[in-house]
Amino acid sequence: MCARSVAGLTLWAALSGALPSPAYALPTMIRLGYTNCAACHIAPQGGGPLNDYGRGIDQAQSLRGGEYQPADDGLFRPVSLQGRIRQDVRLVMQQQGKWDGRSGASAVRARVMYRAVGTLSNTVRLAATITAENEGAARPSLFYEPPAAASHVFVNTALLHYRASEHVEIAAGRDQLPTGINVPDLGAFIKARNRLGYYDAPTQLKIVWGGQRFLVAPFVYGSGGNEPRGEREYGAGSLAEFDLLGTQRTILGVTFQHSSARNGDRRLIGGYARIGFGRWGVLAEHDVTDRERSEIIGPFRQHASYAQLFWAVRDWLVASATGESLRVSVPYQEKLTAGKIEVASRVTSHATVIAGGRVEHNAANGRLSKSLTVQLSLKTVD
Repeated sequence: MCARSVAGLTLWAALSGALPSPAYALPTMIRLGYTNCAACHIAPQGGGPLNDYGRGIDQAQSLRGGEYQPADDGLFRPVSLQGRIRQDVRLVMQQQGKWDGRSGASAVRARVMYRAVGTLSNTVRLAATITAENEGAARPSLFYEPPAAASHVFVNTALLHYRASEHVEIAAGRDQLPTGINVPDLGAFIKARNRLGYYDAPTQLKIVWGGQRFLVAPFVYGSGGNEPRGEREYGAGSLAEFDLLGTQRTILGVTFQHSSARNGDRRLIGGYARIGFGRWGVLAEHDVTDRERSEIIGPFRQHASYAQLFWAVRDWLVASATGESLRVSVPYQEKLTAGKIEVASRVTSHATVIAGGRVEHNAANGRLSKSLTVQLSLKTVD
């Protein structure tokens, strides 16, 4: 990717951000006392349309600021079935260039997502996310864990939610499995090496039980249908977290998972932290995974670590520095370390611009790879 193309996309992103009227709900909101996604999202795991409170926060935290004004024109009401369906459309455009000292490559990806939540009653609702894209972005293809098949049109989420009580919600369908710090970077080692890629949407049943200072989310799951033959997993797990100081800014948690497939089993245990104070904070996670494969004798182990220091320069401008480490034992030995610097600007509640650079070192072959990414996200807000 040449400097001219990067500059061109950056300029286009800045101009697009000036459109009238982020688009991201991030774990960095812990700095303001939002311990999880449930305060702003209709679904407690987050990742879907915002509720009215979340839309107000989304607007207030953008450069444009002001108060959220819901759409009330004559066309909107029939489309939303008199407000019973919350929906949005998001366009994400990303240009990325990579170099490893021997060769370089660039890619331009465009992804359109339709996200909707339909309220059937006071306790029951449906949630769905459907994506169309021009180019796939599968997780790494590894000897011990090949990726799920990519698709130009993909159903990421199809869930039936049941609100059993004020603090308990049950969901069944297909979705990404619950995860600790829930960073959106699907290239992070803790996600890419743990079957949390973009096309990993297993069929599952999960419960989210949350109180003032705790959250527990057990789950069982099966195949999503797009895994390679022999890699269709079935398993169970849970995450549990606690507000250590009771300030809603010091969350510590643990994750457990056990799964089986014809080609091998895996057992994961990990710990994570989301800590925020004022304008800065830390997101950290470390997990240990023991795998067994049918083609080898005995288990092998994986360690994956992630740590991010973020700083909200302004409410609408967040800078972050991230370090990562991955260690996989023989016979599938990997020794990777990576660092990333990123800046995200929430121009309006409709537009977010992100720019960042990443360096990754492979100790096994001594190769150093670098990448630059510019991303624009646009979404509708009803």
